[in-house]
Amino acid sequence: MAGVLLAAGDGSRFTGDTHKLLADLGGRPVLAHALRAVVAAGLDELLVVTGAIELADHMPESVRIVHNPGWRSGQASSLQLAVEAAREAGHESIVVGLADQPFVGPRVWKQVATAPSAPIAAAVFAGQRRPPVRLDKAIWDQLPTEGDEGARTLIAAHPELVTEVPCVGDPSDIDTEETLQAMRETLSNDTAAVTTLLGRSPQGEFEVVVRSPDGLPVVLRNFPVLDDGRPMPTLYWLCGARENMLVGRLESMKGVRRAETDLGLDVINAAHDRYREERDAFLDSSAATPAHRPTGGVGGTRNGVKCLHAHYGWWLAGGDDPVGQWVAEHLHEVDYPEWPTAPSATEDTA
Repeated sequence: MAGVLLAAGDGSRFTGDTHKLLADLGGRPVLAHALRAVVAAGLDELLVVTGAIELADHMPESVRIVHNPGWRSGQASSLQLAVEAAREAGHESIVVGLADQPFVGPRVWKQVATAPSAPIAAAVFAGQRRPPVRLDKAIWDQLPTEGDEGARTLIAAHPELVTEVPCVGDPSDIDTEETLQAMRETLSNDTAAVTTLLGRSPQGEFEVVVRSPDGLPVVLRNFPVLDDGRPMPTLYWLCGARENMLVGRLESMKGVRRAETDLGLDVINAAHDRYREERDAFLDSSAATPAHRPTGGVGGTRNGVKCLHAHYGWWLAGGDDPVGQWVAEHLHEVDYPEWPTAPSATEDTA
């Protein structure tokens, strides 16, 4: 399965000094946010369809660039080129998103990619269908060949082919400078909130990938190298005060030992391997060449459970973590009457 980012348009409604995909958002280009999300989702390949501007210098080497010389004709032409490239590579499905959706994070991409079998899986945010969308090989020949509607016309015409995937987060795309400025304000607020939660300024680059229902950061995704060059093994950091308190109480109830007994070390250590692979892929997708790479799995350990917090944070962010799932299934044991049966997490890559 391939991830596809559509990045061919000229962004005519955006009147800034540069193309919107190269505009700064939190210290890096808008495009970088979308790239990181798809890379973290762990799909087999990432295709980026370009057109109006040259973007190769802003891509990791693992990305396959598909140039669309006919980008002016609309989104359908980019989608057709992506399908052609995916077919040649032997993929059975593609998950298509927009390069100017910086707050759609890896959890959404994973949800859409792994949704129950249907020819089309469409992300739905607050009742509205928005990218990304999974398109299986069975319907590729039915996709439009012209115009700017992409897969929307097929989805509208054949609802029986579609499964909707409820997602949470902000699927906004950047069309204007005003939209970009609003997103910059969100990032500024995130930094202030994280500083308060940690009791200190963040020591490295981070993204908010899970939020509470009231919008506060719950889980951060850290860049694997801190600002001073030290390796950062904890890719997903549970920072929410309420969540930390609850998981801490579960740990005090012998939660670490119980999780190890219930799950077994083979299952737990396999999760460490997946975590390390995701962290390494995240680092490799950047231009960083650190002197020392982080080692270990969840929480920096290689064997067993170091702490439940790191596992639960990864699980909340969409990670395949049986320990995190174990935590979620046992939090009802903690004496906290307001705890919901299914934690509400709003994901974005802020």
